Amino acid sequence: MASIAERILEAIRYVPLDDDELAQRLGVSPRQSINQAARMLQTRRLIRRTPGPDGKLINVLVEPDAAIPEAASPVRVISGQRANPVTEDEVKTAIRDHLEALGFEVKVAWGQIQGIDVDARHPDGRRYVIEAKAEKSRNGPQQHNYFVGMLGELVQRMSDPAAKYGIAIPDNRQYRGLVDRLPRYASEQLGLVVFWVTRDGANFAVEVEET
Repeated sequence: MASIAERILEAIRYVPLDDDELAQRLGVSPRQSINQAARMLQTRRLIRRTPGPDGKLINVLVEPDAAIPEAASPVRVISGQRANPVTEDEVKTAIRDHLEALGFEVKVAWGQIQGIDVDARHPDGRRYVIEAKAEKSRNGPQQHNYFVGMLGELVQRMSDPAAKYGIAIPDNRQYRGLVDRLPRYASEQLGLVVFWVTRDGANFAVEVEET
C-alpha cells in the first residue's frame, strides 16, 4: 500500500492542495499525519509549501514528472512545465483563428483592454462568449488563481441566454486537473465549453471540449 507521502505526491500532481483538502481527499485522520508527511516532502525538496489565496499553506509539486512514484497510476502525459509558456494573447489568437475558420465573426479584447476576451458570432445565430487565460512557466498558485478568476469573470458575462459560454486555456497538467475537479452539476448548469490551446511549433492547435 502506498505511503501517505506517496499519496500526497499523486494527489497534487494536477493542482496544489492544502493539508485540509488532502486529508479529506485521501481519507487520512488525524490531519496531523498529512502535515508531518508534507513537511518531510518539503525537506526532501519534492514539494513547496506556500501561502495560498486564502492564507492556508498549499502543497505544490516541485518537479511534476520526476516526483511521482513509479507505482502511481498512469495518466495522460501533458507537460507540466514549459520553457516558452503560452501567453494570453496567443490563446486569444488561436481561438480567433479557429472560430473564424468556422465562419464566425470574432471580436477580441487584446492585452489589458476591458470587456469580453473573445466574442464570436455566427451568421446562423450561434454565439460564443469566452474568457481566456495564459500559462505560467511553472504550475502553481498563480495559475490556480487565474483559473478561479476566469470562472468568476465568465459568470459575470452571462447575460445572453442564447450564447454558449467558454474558457480558453493552454493545455497543461494543472489546467486539466482544475477542469476535471469542477463538479459535474456546476459544469452542466454553466453549459461550459473548454477550448484547449496547444503550441504546435510556430502554430497553435485548438481542441474543443463541451463539459
